Amino acid sequence: MRDPPPAGRPDPEAGARLWRGSLAQRLRLVSGLVLFAFAGTHFANHALGLVGLDTMMDVARWRVAVTRSLPGSLILGLSLLAHVAFALVRLAERRTLRMPPWEAAQTLLGFAIPFLLVPHVLGTRIANLVDGTRTSYATVIARIWPDGMGFQTALLLVVWLHGCLGLHAWLRLSPLYRRMAPLLAVPAFGLPAAALAGIVTQGRIMERDRVLARRFDAPDLDARWPVPQVDPAIAAWGDTVTGAIYAAVALALGVVLIRAAATLRARRYSVTYVGGPTVKSLEGPTLLEISRANRVPHVSVCGGRGRCSTCRVLVVGGEENLSAVSLQEAAALRAIGAPGNVRLACQARPSGDVALVRILDPHRDSAGVHLTSTDVAGIEREVAILFVDIRGFTPLSERKLPFDVVFILNHFFEAAGREIEAAGGWIGGYAGDGLLALFTHPDGIGPACRAAFAAAGRIDGAVAELNRRLAAELPAALRMAMGLHAGPLVLGRLGYGASRGMSVIGPAVNLASRLESLAKAADVQLVASAEAAERAGIALDGLRVETVAVRGVRAELPVIYAPRAVDLAGRLRSPASA
Repeated sequence: MRDPPPAGRPDPEAGARLWRGSLAQRLRLVSGLVLFAFAGTHFANHALGLVGLDTMMDVARWRVAVTRSLPGSLILGLSLLAHVAFALVRLAERRTLRMPPWEAAQTLLGFAIPFLLVPHVLGTRIANLVDGTRTSYATVIARIWPDGMGFQTALLLVVWLHGCLGLHAWLRLSPLYRRMAPLLAVPAFGLPAAALAGIVTQGRIMERDRVLARRFDAPDLDARWPVPQVDPAIAAWGDTVTGAIYAAVALALGVVLIRAAATLRARRYSVTYVGGPTVKSLEGPTLLEISRANRVPHVSVCGGRGRCSTCRVLVVGGEENLSAVSLQEAAALRAIGAPGNVRLACQARPSGDVALVRILDPHRDSAGVHLTSTDVAGIEREVAILFVDIRGFTPLSERKLPFDVVFILNHFFEAAGREIEAAGGWIGGYAGDGLLALFTHPDGIGPACRAAFAAAGRIDGAVAELNRRLAAELPAALRMAMGLHAGPLVLGRLGYGASRGMSVIGPAVNLASRLESLAKAADVQLVASAEAAERAGIALDGLRVETVAVRGVRAELPVIYAPRAVDLAGRLRSPASA
């Protein structure tokens, strides 16, 4: 079990999730990040044209010293080749060309880049390597202004938009990124605008200098903007390189089409979606590709890369007809505590009839909804968990009629539930004479823990009042045992149809249940993890704190024993001081 992160620190699993995937996927990601960093710094250098040409050129010398060094050139060159190669392989491996709009846009933009990039690279870096042609900002601006600005603007925007789409599709798996996205939109839109403004500013200055040079016969002004000619032989390479790239794209598309044609006469099997259609497919495509090919709505936030687990399905028939679970898929499923019959649709390839349930609501397929709405999807969030159970209720129920048992339990659940809701929590489930209460808060796990401890104290008082009201009905006063813990869990609506209720899955739930059992064994009302207490701002001095071995947890855990839950609730600091 992974211990929850300390208060105020990000969940390390969120970072691990971003790096899930096969080796090829990780290499493609790293190569894309290298190229995006190069493009970002390059455009930032363009933006310095708003300050002045000398500033642009001074910064460019430092930047070029890195990017045109031997290590820098190797890293950039290999990243470019790897990124293009992996994109072509991914295209060739597709069993259908149907994909989400954002992925289609990113793919089309990506394959448009070589057409725009090859002439630029040949006229700058390659020309510099072959014959030492100067490629400073002055020479490049002199060559492209004004006739070439449309071409350069298109290149800048296509590269930037392709990179931003890819970066967003990757980072939106991170809760931190989703919180910062509104702020990051400023550089996302501002940097390309500033880059173009910088080039335009210097282009107009160049135009002015040339007019003044002609009017006042000032050759020094004209010499400031030299226009070197690119060797025609180098320029001719552009058609060859571009042709080779598009021949590779055509080959990849040809593989997809040939594979599609070959399947027309192949044996087909059924994929049945519970609550949806039954479609025919053949061996080879993943379940996600089958959904897309047949226009069956299927959530996939990461685009089928095996990172987010939103495409997961519950296999209810034909599980033996699915491909074996890969290491990548196993890691993703293990991270969310999925049972054995849950698979990632983007990884599982059927070879026979299967029946499945799409776990996330397929009719609300907005990625933003599935990442932010706990009503719809399973998302990772830090949650405070409170287990509440009646002690010794079995002997009491044996001495009462069934009607009386239900009467007592419903009054108990009403009293506890009212205080849980008043503290900002909700009931995540019932089990016999006990209940599970869950607490989250927009400001993080600290306020959620304070709410959980406050609820435990209020339940203590509410049950004491209930005992007074039902004294004539109860052979003995109701006594409680409670366990309280907090940690990262998968949060969402679980169940089927109208019975779906908000609940959680994860090791922290089991740990809170174990703490409730410790409370019964120690004959106290509440056992809470010391970590949850510290996050709630409860000072531990003067409390009974012990380090115990909890079943199912490898490391020993410091816990607090409280004879009465209200005692801990009284120690809560205000949010301002916590």
